[in-house]
Amino acid sequence: MALVRCEENHSPPASGNYVMSVKPVGFPDTAAICGRKGCEYPGLVWLTETERAAYRKGQRIFEVPSAAVKIKVE
Repeated sequence: MALVRCEENHSPPASGNYVMSVKPVGFPDTAAICGRKGCEYPGLVWLTETERAAYRKGQRIFEVPSAAVKIKVE
């Protein structure tokens, strides 16, 4: 599942199999905020290998670990 991390302090993600980052729609004026506790910077959406393949085939909406929201990317 995709992960949102800011460019300033938390990219690339410290753990996981994330291989590529993409900008959420409207970046940097986006509602996608870094998921690290206490960070409020706009975030990039980090994708796994499987998600990168889907992105390259045209998918632009990705899920994050909780099912509470999905993120649309450029």
